[in-house]
Amino acid sequence: MSAAVPHRPLPFITRVRIENYKSIAHCDVTLGRFTVLLGLNAAGKSNFLDALRFVRDALANGPAEAVAMRGGWEEVLRRVPEPAISCTIGLEFHLPTIAHDGEPWVGRYEITLAPATATRRGRDAGSGVRVQREFCEMRHPGAKGGTDAERFLVRDRAETGRRLKLLRLSRMSGTEAFGDLHETLAEMFFYSPDLSSLRKARPNPVFFEGLGEEGGDLGPALAALGEQERHRVSQYLGAIVPGVVEVGPTDPAADYIAARISFAIDGESEPHVFRAESMSEGTIRAIGLLTALFQPAAREGWIPLIAIEEPELALHPLAAGALYDALTEASEHVQVLAITQSAELFDRKEADLSAIRVVAAEHGVTVIGEVDPVSRSIVADGLATTAELLRSDQLRPVVEPPARPDEQPEAEE
Repeated sequence: MSAAVPHRPLPFITRVRIENYKSIAHCDVTLGRFTVLLGLNAAGKSNFLDALRFVRDALANGPAEAVAMRGGWEEVLRRVPEPAISCTIGLEFHLPTIAHDGEPWVGRYEITLAPATATRRGRDAGSGVRVQREFCEMRHPGAKGGTDAERFLVRDRAETGRRLKLLRLSRMSGTEAFGDLHETLAEMFFYSPDLSSLRKARPNPVFFEGLGEEGGDLGPALAALGEQERHRVSQYLGAIVPGVVEVGPTDPAADYIAARISFAIDGESEPHVFRAESMSEGTIRAIGLLTALFQPAAREGWIPLIAIEEPELALHPLAAGALYDALTEASEHVQVLAITQSAELFDRKEADLSAIRVVAAEHGVTVIGEVDPVSRSIVADGLATTAELLRSDQLRPVVEPPARPDEQPEAEE
């Protein structure tokens, strides 16, 4: 995204349509600036996030490599109730631009992929890929139709090491809109921390490139935070872990940097300092999550979307309120998408149930939708909490029947 493009508090991805990807036979999900996929263990929540990550990986490394990274087509295509022979991932989006009086692009990008040698249902073709369809359209609100430079359609192309057309167009002059879209998709941030990475001291970089998706470079990331962002991280951690006074990096001039906290002890005038390796799992995970949410790239609009798995992992349920506040505050600057099997985040009066997308498994197939009206009524009347409905498996999604978006005018490659 151009440095001249200001950050806008719009959700980047507004709608996701998936067919036959892993456990998802079909879903059509709208997303806001803050959305939580809520469901029991093994319902398929992670598969939804991985479909978005798959698009990023396919654009960066090619579709065949993206399939291979996941263990081949056997692990990518839906297998029940009967094997699928292709999968589709479609995204609708808002994309900031300095053109057209600052109006954002509104568009849709969709790919349908299949095994390269599949000629009948169930045939294994390793990770070879055939691009059955790649479609992209970008327009501005109020514009009538579009131009050739804003739309393309590709059909039936064997993908043997070649790149998707969106990537090729992003590198050509005169196609800046497609370049902006590709760059923004590439900057989606999928935060899935590894405990050892969070604790590890990392070399002090001359040029810091950002927090790792596995939580690596947490110390340098804390050092890169502005004063206001570091203050907010400290405030939220103090609400999550009582007694914490300040969060920051160890000596920022040292060769190696890790996370550290100052902890107040009753009866002592000076706070105690703890390095990452001495912190509890819940504390270091909370620091990593807060740093991911408030990192400069997210606050300034360079990261369009942060996806988080189990943000409350290893935290006490009483920390849910502060965690909910941190997630919603961060969504004022970056789109936040989280998945969780715990409804404690929404067991509070001010929690917005419209941010929930319920994920359930029915006969081995994942279904996703908004909270059903009966569940909303039960929670609103105080008859049960969201967490109680989830634990009893009574929180159900509203699932619309499959409806493919209207086909757009076609422009062959």
